[in-house]
Amino acid sequence: MVKLWIGVDIGKTHHHVAAVDGDGRLVYSRRVANDEADLLTVMAEVAAVGWPVCWAVDITTGLSALLLTLLWRRDAQVRYVSGAVGFRMAAAFAGENKTDARDALVIAQTIRMRSDIPVLKPTDRLIAELSVLTGYRTDLVAQRVANLLRLQELLTGISPTLQQAMNLNRKGPMLVLTRWRTPAAIKRAGVEPITALLRRGHVPHAAAVADALVAAARQQTVTTAGHRAAAVVVGQMATEILALERRISGVDELISEHLDQHPLAPIVRSLPGMGTLLTAELLVHTAGMTEYPTAAKLAAHAGLAPISRDSGNISGNHRGPRRYHRKLRHIFWMSAFTALRLCPTSRAYYDKKRAEGKQHRQAMIALARRRVDVLFALVRDGTTFTGPATPASTST
Repeated sequence: MVKLWIGVDIGKTHHHVAAVDGDGRLVYSRRVANDEADLLTVMAEVAAVGWPVCWAVDITTGLSALLLTLLWRRDAQVRYVSGAVGFRMAAAFAGENKTDARDALVIAQTIRMRSDIPVLKPTDRLIAELSVLTGYRTDLVAQRVANLLRLQELLTGISPTLQQAMNLNRKGPMLVLTRWRTPAAIKRAGVEPITALLRRGHVPHAAAVADALVAAARQQTVTTAGHRAAAVVVGQMATEILALERRISGVDELISEHLDQHPLAPIVRSLPGMGTLLTAELLVHTAGMTEYPTAAKLAAHAGLAPISRDSGNISGNHRGPRRYHRKLRHIFWMSAFTALRLCPTSRAYYDKKRAEGKQHRQAMIALARRRVDVLFALVRDGTTFTGPATPASTST
C-alpha cells in the first residue's frame, strides 16, 4: 500500500485535508467540516487511499483540538508545521496562490521532505487545563493593559497633575476614580470621604493617599475641553479595570490549585525566580518538559543558544537566533531577572559575566542559559534546588 503524508490546514468551521505519496504527488484533497463524524469519514477515506505515515497541522490551539484528539485515539503520529515554516516552504513550490487547499498541500509536502518537524504528543489533563487558564489570564492582562493606557490618556486630558499623582497600578487611586473623576470633584469631596472609601477597600496608608490626591487636585483651577465626557469614561474604565483585576486574581488561584497537582511543580518552583505563573507557563509550553532530550535542545528552542554564521574562510562566527519560541525565552528571562534578587549564586554568575566585559543583556542571556542546564538536571534527577536562596514566594 502506498505511503501517505497528510497535511491539514486548520480552520474554525472547516479544515482542508491534503495527502501526498512518496513521490510528492497529490492523491487526496478535500474540505471537511470541523465535526467528529465528518473527520472520521475523512480518516477512513485517507486510509482507503494508502497508509498514513503521519499527519500534520498548522495550528495547535482549540481550533484543532477535536481533530488532534481523534488522531491520537487512532495512535496516529501528528507533527506541527508552524506558520513561519509553512510560509517559507510555500516558496519552494510553483504558483503564488494562497488557498486552503494549497496550504494543506504545502504542509503535507513539508512533513514528507523534512524529518525535523516536531511531533505533537497528547497532553495530559493538567497540562491541557493549565494551557486554558494561562491563555485566559494572558487575555485578561492584555485587556487590563489596554484599558489602563487609555485611562491614563483620558486622565491626562482632564488633569495632568492629577494623573501624575495617581499610581494607576495601585488599587487606591482606581477606587477613587470610580467615585470622583475630576479635580473639582475630588476637591469637593475632601480628604475624609476619600479616606473612608479607601479604608473600606482595605487600601494601606489610606489617609496619606487621600491627602496626596486632594493636594494634586487643588493645583488645577481650570477645566479642560471635553472633561465631562472624559470623566464619565474614566469612571467606567476604572470600574472595568478593578473587575479585571478581580478576575485575574481568581484565575491565579485556579492556576495555583491545578499546579499543585502536577508532579513537576515542586521541582520547577524550587528554582529561584520560578514562581507559580512562570512554572505553569513553562509546563504548558514544554508539554510538561517531555519534548526535549537534552538541555541544549531546550535552550535552542528558547533562543538562548547562539547559531553559527560561517561562510567560506570565515568560521567561528556566532549570532543570536531569529527563530525561537519567544514565550519560552520570556519565561527564562523573567525568572533569571527575579533570581538576581533572590539567589546569591545567580547574582554571582551575572556579576562574573559583567566583569568579563559583557553587557547587561548578554549577561542575562548567559544566566538564563545556565539556569536551563540547572532546571533540566533537576527535572531529570527528580530533585529540588537546594542552593543558598531566599524563598521565591514573591516571584512572578
